[in-house]
Amino acid sequence: MPTIRETLKQFLAHSGEGNPRSMSSPSRIIDLFSRYLDDYGHDGLTEFKRRRFEQEYDKGRRFCDIFGPDCIEPPHITFFLNVFVIRKVIGTKSFLKACGPVMEKLATWLHDQGHWNEKAMGYYRELVGDGAGAELVGCETLTRVLNQYVNSHPVDAEAPETDDGYFNDQLTIKKVEPGKLTFDGLGDGKDITVSLPKSVTSKAKTGWSVTMEIARIKGKWRILGLGNVYP
Repeated sequence: MPTIRETLKQFLAHSGEGNPRSMSSPSRIIDLFSRYLDDYGHDGLTEFKRRRFEQEYDKGRRFCDIFGPDCIEPPHITFFLNVFVIRKVIGTKSFLKACGPVMEKLATWLHDQGHWNEKAMGYYRELVGDGAGAELVGCETLTRVLNQYVNSHPVDAEAPETDDGYFNDQLTIKKVEPGKLTFDGLGDGKDITVSLPKSVTSKAKTGWSVTMEIARIKGKWRILGLGNVYP
């Protein structure tokens, strides 16, 4: 059986590498995916495979050199798109648009080549929903406009109103209204509603998560700092 690295080269030979100088080319995106697998692919390995990984890793080999394509799993693709690309890669809008279709082609090819069975492909479809990476551009846009708003509306919040009036965490958007975003209050039963310009809230979507620092000041929730938006 070929290694993962060899398999990804076979995929590019089949689908086309594109312009290697372009950040949006299949070759660049697959290279990033292989780097992701080398760094994080071992998470979730069985005890037997983990021992093998650790032994080979000590010899200088990496995940993509140790295992075959049967160790590429559907969550690898979704985590690569929904977390790694957003958190680790500074890419253009064209790059974000290209990531999903390239990984969709990879998933289909893995199935067609017999590396994924019907159960794995069904699980992948369940994970990606409407399409792999379909919301990356939207998340980047919301991150950008939220950052612009927060940076232009600084808040002095050294002393939040109450102990439970402060969060520095990843909060999920529960409801979107013109001029308002409501976030799930981390399971304490108290939703967090933030007033924002309609030009910001119009870019948001229910179910997305936002990493941010937020405090209740004089009875109103204010965003103090912002990280990333995730689908």
